Amino acid sequence: MKRFNARKVRINVAGWLFIAPLAVYFVIFQLTPMVMSLVYSFTDWNMRRDPVFVGLDNYIDLITNADNLYPHFWPSLGVTVKYMLYSIPAGVILAVVVAALLNSKIKGERFFKTAFYVPSVTVSVAISAMWTFMLDPMYGMINQLLGTNIDFLGQTSTALPTLALMSVWGGLGYNVLIVLSAMKNIDTSLYEAAEMDGANVFRKFVSVTVPSILPTIFFVIVTSVIGGFQVFDQMYLMTGGGPQYSTYTYLLGLYNEAFGGAYRIGIACAMSYILFIIILIITFIQFKVLPQDLSGESKRRAKR
Repeated sequence: MKRFNARKVRINVAGWLFIAPLAVYFVIFQLTPMVMSLVYSFTDWNMRRDPVFVGLDNYIDLITNADNLYPHFWPSLGVTVKYMLYSIPAGVILAVVVAALLNSKIKGERFFKTAFYVPSVTVSVAISAMWTFMLDPMYGMINQLLGTNIDFLGQTSTALPTLALMSVWGGLGYNVLIVLSAMKNIDTSLYEAAEMDGANVFRKFVSVTVPSILPTIFFVIVTSVIGGFQVFDQMYLMTGGGPQYSTYTYLLGLYNEAFGGAYRIGIACAMSYILFIIILIITFIQFKVLPQDLSGESKRRAKR
């Protein structure tokens, strides 16, 4: 028979008390809404009457009959994908380059890390207001510097790339710090071995640095794709989806279906779970297709 251990009980109780606030928050504000939205996705509900169970009709109609039910379903998904094609490659490449520059022991490294990271912790409303003012065709700082009067947010050809560029700037600091932390953990013996083989700075970066931080780059790509599918703030605050729906992303359409006047909660919930499935599939494909770890190969080459 096991003896009663009062000290172990106190430790366990203390541990549960520490995680209780987070657990309560997760259950009330995360798990419960997820379950409720899943249930409502199988209903026809507009918040003015009781939900009516319709089974898989919302999902089937969105996928097969979107032109009649919600004509912006597929176009908004296309806009979202185009936005990611603009922002993610540029964001990842720029993060790696900036991290490499900061890792080269330049003066003021702490200042630059702080400066790059500040936009990541700034409220999106403030950032959107600042960029809207800077991009103003008449009085904006960017047009003043360029000597032009381009309406960056008012033209279909420039609105989405401009918002993508803004997101690259906003998320750069977070990605730089993650990549930089990976670079600082690279075994210095790998660089020493490369130098003995006559490798220059660029060769060491390509043959040692990049393969060693590939898992981190993979993480940045995956999180960027997930975040890209959920882009909403900039479009809602700065363009409203215009001009001519050129910035009408998937999540903005979902929001408008739920709270933009239609109040089709069942359709919006179904859209959210379709997005969840899309993100899940793409993330799975990324794990299968993208190389996740070449650091072992780089070590073997350095030893040879």
